[in-house]
Amino acid sequence: MKTFVLRDAIEQLGAVATLPGVAVRIMRIASDPGATEEDLLQALHTDPPLSARVLKVVNSAFYRRQREVGALRAAVRMLGVDAVRNIALAASLHRLFRGGRGIPDFDPASVWSHSVAVGAAARRVALETRLVEPEEALLAGLLHDIGLIVAMQARPREFAVLIQRAAQEPHVPFRVLEEDVLGATHEEFGGALCDAWNFPAPLTHACRSHHDARIVPAEGGHMPAIIHVADVIAAGLGEGFTRTVEVTAPDPGVLAVLQLDVDALAFITARAREDAATAAAVFSA
Repeated sequence: MKTFVLRDAIEQLGAVATLPGVAVRIMRIASDPGATEEDLLQALHTDPPLSARVLKVVNSAFYRRQREVGALRAAVRMLGVDAVRNIALAASLHRLFRGGRGIPDFDPASVWSHSVAVGAAARRVALETRLVEPEEALLAGLLHDIGLIVAMQARPREFAVLIQRAAQEPHVPFRVLEEDVLGATHEEFGGALCDAWNFPAPLTHACRSHHDARIVPAEGGHMPAIIHVADVIAAGLGEGFTRTVEVTAPDPGVLAVLQLDVDALAFITARAREDAATAAAVFSA
């Protein structure tokens, strides 16, 4: 039954579940060890607005460059292919999160605000732990709640009921309400979309398992654990849609897996608001 619910939701999305061609091309370049800088530049040149965004990002406070960069080639060289991939996907995702079906008391943009904060915190966790690439962690954070948008777009009536019940029953975990109203959770919807998009396993498992980060197949790696920690930290900021976050502190077992001690966690938490604001200036503009 659940498999049918997930498959039907992805089919219902239609064009929404399709990434723009340039984003798909850049993703393939990023995952191809034989791809060159020229391949990436050629892809960017087919999309002038995206090229302009790359230049804007490389000169932003998020990457803290010492001098202004005016040439696309120099920007690509400084940012690296993974960062350029993130910019392309973030632009596509931002458009998706801005679209809505008029659900009362729910703004998809608030999910994006939270996701950007999670991405920034995840990047900081990755820098501290050195267990995954920081840019991969950033992308996983941007994506982690994409299942909410899948559910909203594919099941608008049921999703409206879910949001109403979530407000009326604040002590009931959001995933429990999702199972009751939608037949699946936002993690499962997000994982199904990642499967449809052929995303790498760490990103898919980050979407599918960030609330149960200790129960992850080996190919998921440390990414779900990093997103779990970042999700809780970002929720503590109180910005955006945080109803999905069920705890006020990261799972001690997850912290142990990441080898994050009290001091490192305190440092990441202290920087979270500044990191989120800097990331928002780049990925929400």
